[in-house]
Amino acid sequence: MLEFADCVKGIREQYPLFTLKQTMVISDELGIEHPKDPVTGENIIMTTDFLITIEKNDQLLQLARTLKNPKELDNYRQIEKFEIERRYCIYFIDTL
Repeated sequence: MLEFADCVKGIREQYPLFTLKQTMVISDELGIEHPKDPVTGENIIMTTDFLITIEKNDQLLQLARTLKNPKELDNYRQIEKFEIERRYCIYFIDTL
C-alpha cells in the first residue's frame, strides 16, 4: 500500500537505530536489559521494521513503523524491546 501512496517518498526496511549508545541509555533508564547477540553476548544495534519518508505540507517527515505477529504481543521481552524502540523513535525520528 505504501508504494502506491503519492505522499510516500521512500521506504526502508529493517532500518537500524544507529545510536547504540542511545538505545543503551534508554534501556538503562527503563531498567530493561538491552538486546544482545545470543552468541557473543554483546549489545546489538536495534532496528525498526520500516522507516517511511513522507511529504506532508511541503516537508519531508520520517515515520518509524513496527509490524509484528499479534502472538508476539504475549511475549513480555518483545514488549520491552518495543518500548526501547518507541522511545528512541520519539527522540530521534519525526513522528505524526
